[in-house]
Amino acid sequence: MAEAVVSFVLEKLGAEAKFLLGVKEKVEEAKRELGMIRCFLKDADTRARKADGTLALWVEQITDAAYDLDDVVCTFVLKQEVAAAKEVGVVHKVVGGIKRPIKLHKVGSRIDKIFNRLSKLNQNLQSYGVLRNNDVGDASSSNQRLNDSRRTYSHVPEHDFVGNKGSMMELVTQLTKEGNSSCQVVSIHGMGGLGKTTLAKKVYHHKEVRKHFSCFAWIFVSQQFTPKDIWKGVLLDLVSDPSEKEEIRKMERQEKLAEKLYDVLQEQKCLVVLDDVWKEADWDSLAKPAFPEKTTCSKILITTRRRGVGEHADTRGFLYQPRYLDDIASWELLKKKAFFHEDAMSRGDYEDMETLGKDMVKYCGGLPLAIVVLGGLLSTKHTVDEWETVKQNVKELINKGQSNGEQEYNTVFAVLGRSYDELPYHLKPCFLHLANFPEDYEINVKELCLLWTAEEFVSTDNKARECLMALVDRGMVQVGQQSSIVGRIKTCCIHDLMRDLCLEKAKKENFFHCINFQVPGDSLPTSNVRRLAVQLNDDIDDGPPRLTNIRETCLRSLVCFAPLDFSDLMKPLFNRFNMLRVFKFELISGKYTGKRICEIPEEIGKLVHLRLVSFKDCRILFLLPPSMANLRCLQTLDLRMSTYGRQVKLYSLQSMNGVSKLDHLRHLYLPELSYLRKDGVRFRLGNLTSLETLVNFDTGYCELDDWSQCCWEISTWTYIQISLTGSSLTEISKNREIRKYTTQEL
Repeated sequence: MAEAVVSFVLEKLGAEAKFLLGVKEKVEEAKRELGMIRCFLKDADTRARKADGTLALWVEQITDAAYDLDDVVCTFVLKQEVAAAKEVGVVHKVVGGIKRPIKLHKVGSRIDKIFNRLSKLNQNLQSYGVLRNNDVGDASSSNQRLNDSRRTYSHVPEHDFVGNKGSMMELVTQLTKEGNSSCQVVSIHGMGGLGKTTLAKKVYHHKEVRKHFSCFAWIFVSQQFTPKDIWKGVLLDLVSDPSEKEEIRKMERQEKLAEKLYDVLQEQKCLVVLDDVWKEADWDSLAKPAFPEKTTCSKILITTRRRGVGEHADTRGFLYQPRYLDDIASWELLKKKAFFHEDAMSRGDYEDMETLGKDMVKYCGGLPLAIVVLGGLLSTKHTVDEWETVKQNVKELINKGQSNGEQEYNTVFAVLGRSYDELPYHLKPCFLHLANFPEDYEINVKELCLLWTAEEFVSTDNKARECLMALVDRGMVQVGQQSSIVGRIKTCCIHDLMRDLCLEKAKKENFFHCINFQVPGDSLPTSNVRRLAVQLNDDIDDGPPRLTNIRETCLRSLVCFAPLDFSDLMKPLFNRFNMLRVFKFELISGKYTGKRICEIPEEIGKLVHLRLVSFKDCRILFLLPPSMANLRCLQTLDLRMSTYGRQVKLYSLQSMNGVSKLDHLRHLYLPELSYLRKDGVRFRLGNLTSLETLVNFDTGYCELDDWSQCCWEISTWTYIQISLTGSSLTEISKNREIRKYTTQEL
């Protein structure tokens, strides 16, 4: 994760070089030092994850220094822009010229201190024995043990298969189909632990498959392999003649092995299973030299966590993603794995244990791996009290196991964690950020992309969508509602167990902290917290949490999902955390608590670094303070507040016109303006020529001429939603420039 943070900071500093007049040389020195350290962060990150405490502290200090450098430069650049806008008149220029050397000296001193910290951290590298990124091998002892524990063998039967038998027959049909409509590669894809290998094994041993093909090979690929070893293993499975096998064992040249395998697959009707293929490049290294592309009756069955691997292997291939088990199938699998039989105990104990088991299996979320792990834990427990004890700690036991022995390599975290470890550095913060959202929350993709952009994980909304689809491809994010726009999704979600992994990784790497006051013992952190998610419910009697333990200069993002009055939190929050970039406060309950409607305080204008402000579904008094005009960096403003019976109707639209001064604003979500009082004031778009999204633009309350002018000036519209009223309908219907933007979907 440190590699991602450092890389983002270096890229950002490069983009802002033109604004660094007066301190550019000092920033360049710090950049060079940070760049040298980045060369070692891949190995340092890996070792820090494996409980190397000293190195973990070093990585954390590097991350903090990178963030601090970013904060100093961002603050300096913003002040430069503000000063440039104010420099009108001789007097102001003279006063500004006197203050400038003093400000530059202060900024330069702060950068010098960060540079000295980085230099000392760089010097410490030698004592830790950290390797350069180029020298870090893919294999490690822990990875090898994990691979060994997950290795699959075709001769080991799968007696405990449960689920949809129709899915197995569908795969059998695709493999045994012949003619022009047949495909050469069949792919089973999905998240780790979904039962891909179990399904592949049932298909591999199916009687119709055994009758259709003449020879078979099953090879476990995984992350560490050499093509030569894979080809040799496939050939030894496919050929039956002892002398031919001996000849293959003696082959050392890759070209000869590839040629031999190509000929065997071409001449015979073979089924080759490649279990656990991770990347498109892995497929290419195996398939291109040795697997015939056409005119062969042989078939390839692959299992992979990535849909893209199957699509890449055969554009006409068949892709199948197993479904999660339903409650009935989950309980059936748990009974088999826990050796739970009614005839082995009294009737009363059976009913009590059945109730406990059905409660525990719900936590598995239909993921077969989690159910198997739980079944293994329960198989040695034979009393109601023992099952009750497991239930009390079921979440921890499934995710992390109960010991540090070999079993830890087959826990949910160990298996799902491999997907996280293999992510490119730019996808890791995007994945970890998903745990900001409550459990079982359906995430709006558009809003998620705006959050990632505001957090500066990505530079544009399109890049954010690309990152999201990369996570979907890896089975780490699930698709919710599909958009009517081809290739786009409207909502997404994350499996509960994958979210647990998110939370664990984010906390361990100090990426963000999630405080859930629905969980007993969950408390506010005291460390340098950069991002904080707060989740409350109606049962909290002590009011909103106090964030007094968090350093003022650290917090960059605060996401709140809380059905409470947060007016007591907002003013101190806006007074303290002046580096805040993201403030998202969402009322997800909708339950009226009887408390007063809270107001947006004037102090919000102090948070000049804010990129995103969202009050979606909040019961907030609709009166924007004039200080909102100070938020020069604001890119997204979501004012789609809850009205609760139009209680805000008494308040004026006049306060909205401060928004028109936010010339960097790209996404504006207006409230339902018809709830506001008509007092002769109309909202004007003003200088909002950077807009890409405009929602709830009501022509009865907004200036239409202003809108028409903006349509000519703005070339980046992506989504517009207009409420048409009265005579405005006729006027808009004549304006093709306006009308063509109203048909696109969010």
